[in-house]
Formats: sequence, C-alpha cells, structure tokens
Amino acid sequence: MRQKEQEAKIVEEETVKRIEEMVAQRVAEELEKRKDEIEAEVLRRVEEAKQIMEHQMLQELERRRNERLQEEKRREVLHFYISHFRLVGS
Repeated sequence: MRQKEQEAKIVEEETVKRIEEMVAQRVAEELEKRKDEIEAEVLRRVEEAKQIMEHQMLQELERRRNERLQEEKRREVLHFYISHFRLVGS
C-alpha cells in the first residue's frame, strides 16, 4: 500500500510538473504573439502620425508661400503707385 501511495505521489508530481511546463510554454507563446501584434499596432500608429504631421507641414508651407506671394504683390502694387505718383507729381 505504501508503495502505491508513493507511486501515485510521483505520478501526481510529474503531472503537475508537465502541466506547469505546458502552461508556461503556452503563456510564452501568447506573450510572443501579443508582442508582435503590439509592435505592429505601434508601427501602424507611428506611420499614421507621421503622415498626419507631413500633411500638416505641407499645409503650413503652402500657407507661408501664399503669405509671401501676397506680400510680394502688395509691395509690387505699392511700388507701382509710388512710382506712378512720383512721375505724375513731377
């Protein structure tokens, strides 16, 4: 009887050990799987943010270019009127 109890205890310990190993392996696999998903999501969000920033920068550059063009036109008109009135006034 004692021998059977020892054998049962050994079998139980081996079973617990195998289950723990299987659980640990499964957890490691799931973590690795999630790691890839998380990295992919981070890369997707970074790329999305990058595109948004590029779009905003292009809009800002276009706005500044338009401002410069308007300023140049304003100066040309001002220069024209100043030149014209000098000629007329002379």
